[in-house]
Amino acid sequence: MGMINALKAHGAPVASLALSLALACALTTTARAQATDAGDVKSLPLETQKAVNEIAQSLMQVNDTDTALSCDKAVENARYGLETMLEVGQKNADGGYIDRAGFEAQAVKLRAALAEVTPQDCAAATGEKQAFYRCMSSDYNHVTACASAHRF
Repeated sequence: MGMINALKAHGAPVASLALSLALACALTTTARAQATDAGDVKSLPLETQKAVNEIAQSLMQVNDTDTALSCDKAVENARYGLETMLEVGQKNADGGYIDRAGFEAQAVKLRAALAEVTPQDCAAATGEKQAFYRCMSSDYNHVTACASAHRF
């Protein structure tokens, strides 16, 4: 059940890393499945795995599309989402629920995205990057959903 609680911590509240961000959310299920084949990851009960998959899928959906751009809010939400993904991924790797090497590879990309998401980057953004920040201006969207919807 620790995996479910950890994933719920993602909550609802960049550039070329958009796909990596989307994949990081799916890391829980993908790396877990790969590591399970190798016998390196703890097994989850079927109900728990089903819930994990549903949570990961819900995080990939943009829920609010009419929000005005607010760089302060967008940066806060995006950074919170990235930081939470790193924290939850670390806990799940430490607990044996996901493959550590797979997590570490994604963590490098997440940290790079975290460094990129700044008020200055938002203020200078145009096109799809600005659309990403507009998406992140809503507390109802998750960074993985906005990054997937607005690849730049």
